[in-house]
Amino acid sequence: MSQKRILVLLAPGFEELEAIAVIDILRRAGLEVVSAGTISGPIISARNVVILPDKLLDEVKEEVFDLIVLPGGLVGTENLAKDQRVLKILKNQLGSGRSVGAICAAPTILERYDLAHGKTITCHPTCRAAIKKARFSEDRVVGDGLLVTSQGPGTAIEFALKLVELLVGKDKMLDVNSGILARIN
Repeated sequence: MSQKRILVLLAPGFEELEAIAVIDILRRAGLEVVSAGTISGPIISARNVVILPDKLLDEVKEEVFDLIVLPGGLVGTENLAKDQRVLKILKNQLGSGRSVGAICAAPTILERYDLAHGKTITCHPTCRAAIKKARFSEDRVVGDGLLVTSQGPGTAIEFALKLVELLVGKDKMLDVNSGILARIN
């Protein structure tokens, strides 16, 4: 079995905990994680943490990934949502039967572009009103088909562990968690 590949999209204003926790935990699971910036150079997060992505989005937009992750942050989410390259990548990802993870405000991108219609998703409580076509759940992390969504920075580790479980199984998720000691159900 080949190594699973994950793309984490970073746009200016991204929520740092949601991006970094996911990248960290997926890499602890031995997965290939590529962070890609929507702009060149360092990306400034919601709280002015500066991150240098591994690649530019244009360098990887034609590549195949087992999972694409959208960190939230209100500004970061809006920057992702208005980027037509992101929409094209998401449509191709889901149309090809591959998974997408979105956390905090980012699930509203799935709603906006009708990519979660009929699915159950969650998001940050302040974004709940934006969810109209998908079914909304109060759960901290929700998996429905190809979509995994979560509520916010405080759920980022649970979200990342759910992604590990989705990609490589529960045993690997438990193994990763034995090193980080997150409280899981």
